[in-house]
Amino acid sequence: MPIAHLSTVDLYYELHGDPEAPPLVLLHGAAETFRSGWRRQLEVFCRHYRVIGVDLRGHGRSNNPADRLDLRQMADDIRELLGHLGYTSAHVCGHSGGASTALFLAVRHLDCLRSLVLVSNNFELDQARAALDFWNPERIRREQPRWWEELKRLHPDPERLLRWWAEEDVQRPDFRPQELQHIHVPTLLLNGDRDEIIPLDQTVKLYRILPNARLGIVPGARHHLPLRRPQVFNLLVLEFLERVGAPDTVKA
Repeated sequence: MPIAHLSTVDLYYELHGDPEAPPLVLLHGAAETFRSGWRRQLEVFCRHYRVIGVDLRGHGRSNNPADRLDLRQMADDIRELLGHLGYTSAHVCGHSGGASTALFLAVRHLDCLRSLVLVSNNFELDQARAALDFWNPERIRREQPRWWEELKRLHPDPERLLRWWAEEDVQRPDFRPQELQHIHVPTLLLNGDRDEIIPLDQTVKLYRILPNARLGIVPGARHHLPLRRPQVFNLLVLEFLERVGAPDTVKA
C-alpha cells in the first residue's frame, strides 16, 4: 500500500498506466476516495495517461494530523505529492470537493498545472448546504442511510470527516473574480444541468471568469457526473486533453 510521507500528512496514492505517459492527477469528491470516486474512469484514462490517484487528506487511507480540513492545505498536499513522485507538472482533474482543491492548486501553484478539469464545484460560498444541514451525520443516517453505510465503509471515522467538511464548507472556497483571472492554463468546466448539490450558475460564472476555459453542460445529469454518466464524461475529458495536447512527461 503506497503511502507518501509528506511534511504534514501521510497520503495514500496509486499509480496506473505507462510510467512514460503524461501524468494525470485525479482528485475525488468530498467524503469519497480515489477508488470510489473514479472507478469508472481508471481503466480508460490509464490507457493514455500515467494516472495518479490519491485519497485526499483525512479520507480513506490518508491521515489528517491537523484534525481539520483546509482546501488551501489540501492543494499544497497535492503539490508536494507531485514533487515526491518526481513530477514538476501534471494535468489535474477534480470532482466536487476535489475540484475545489484543484482550483486552490491553480491559485497557489499554477506552475504545476498543464491543464485543469473542474467538475461540479463552487468557487463562491454556498449557503444552501449549510441551511440544509448537509454534513450532519444524524440527518444522513436518517434520510440517506445508503450514503451513511458507504461513509462507514470508506472512512475510519466518518463523523469526524463530516465535521471537518461542515467547518470548511462555510469558509472556502470564497473567491472574487480577480483572484482567478490569472489562471491561464487550458481549463474544462463540466456540470450536469440537474446537479442537485452545485448550482449550474457556479460553473457558468466560473467559465466567464477564467481566460482559457471551455464549458460542457450535460443534459439530464446530476451531481456525480463521472459515476452516473461515465461514457459521456470520459469522452469529454479525453477529447479535451487530446486537444490541449499531451506533452512529454516532465520529471524533476
